[in-house]
Amino acid sequence: MVPQDTRKKGIRPRHAHVGKIVHPQDAENVLDTGVNLWFPGPQSFTGEDMLEFHVHGGNAVVSSILNALSTVPGVRMAEAGEFSRRAFDNDKMDLTTLEGVSDLINAETEAQRKLAVRQAHGELFRMYEGWRVKMVQLRAQIEAYIDFSEDENIEDGVYTQVCLEAKKLADAIRAHLNDKRQGEILRNGVALSIVGPPNSGKSTLLNKLAQRQVAIVSPIAGTTRDIVETTLDIGGYPLVVRDTAGLRKASSD
Repeated sequence: MVPQDTRKKGIRPRHAHVGKIVHPQDAENVLDTGVNLWFPGPQSFTGEDMLEFHVHGGNAVVSSILNALSTVPGVRMAEAGEFSRRAFDNDKMDLTTLEGVSDLINAETEAQRKLAVRQAHGELFRMYEGWRVKMVQLRAQIEAYIDFSEDENIEDGVYTQVCLEAKKLADAIRAHLNDKRQGEILRNGVALSIVGPPNSGKSTLLNKLAQRQVAIVSPIAGTTRDIVETTLDIGGYPLVVRDTAGLRKASSD
């Protein structure tokens, strides 16, 4: 199922080809005119052979192409996250990069996008890999000191230097872990609950902040019985605002 214009002259890897996309079982059935890109493995996102079709986004066009692809033996719809899983299985990305790609797809604010892009581009991986390499070096040095210090000419102060480097590494890891969950908060959003007595304007405030009607506003007290929440973009940072039921004194029954 390739564009007609490229059947005779062939498809060059990593080059865009424009042509008519036809049904694999009926060459007269033109589905759309689009662009295809061929990525032979291992130089692809997943590390496997990949073919991309860039077509018009109408529902009928996409549906017809998917139906046509389903007639090709061995072709099926990808499962959720399958492309990223295959990329991980083929060592095209590590777990931190994989998580960054997931966060990038789900990003709703600018701050979330920036954080996800840094992680997807390997910022965390490079930091963790640097720690791993340093640990291996320190271990090799201390093992050499233990095994050969009495028999070979090991430089003075090796043990002291290893201890200093190990402390620096431990401090760096400790500082990274003690970030007050900033990444998690940015990913999930800051939670803010609006509380107060019944009919005090909590729902009105939520609607004003959201600039749309999220909660029902009524002069009758007790309209809000369940928690109503919405996510706001405040300066690029996610804020999860919750409207709650009014606070009342407990009755005897």
